[in-house]
Amino acid sequence: MSVFNHELIVSATVDELEGLVEWVDEILEKEACMMKAHSQIAIVLEEIFINIARYAYSGLVGNVRIRLGFEGPQMIMQFEDSGKAFNPLEYLALDTKAGIEQRRIGGMGIHIVRKMMDKVSYTRVDDKNVFTIHKTIRNV
Repeated sequence: MSVFNHELIVSATVDELEGLVEWVDEILEKEACMMKAHSQIAIVLEEIFINIARYAYSGLVGNVRIRLGFEGPQMIMQFEDSGKAFNPLEYLALDTKAGIEQRRIGGMGIHIVRKMMDKVSYTRVDDKNVFTIHKTIRNV
């Protein structure tokens, strides 16, 4: 049985972000999500979705399926796209202590996602990228 009881499919375009954020906000409010967790989820949602919109389909337009569910105090959100294979978790952890000149380009977004979420995972299934985030949204 799937933990996901909410699902939305949108075009992988930046124009869809606002509606997606409103959809997630409404669900999190109904689930009595703590304010800090809600803010962190919003930041991570934007980061992941914008990266899919900009890079997954190499200038073409495809879809993103967003699944959302809850297991106890945890929210689980999954992003699925049919774009080119890309595992953001393959990026080495960002060295935030290094000076700006010594840092490599890229990787800040996944660094933020890792820091703000409790758990993140990636898999490639049936030629689709599946990126999953977990976040505790309320006290136990």
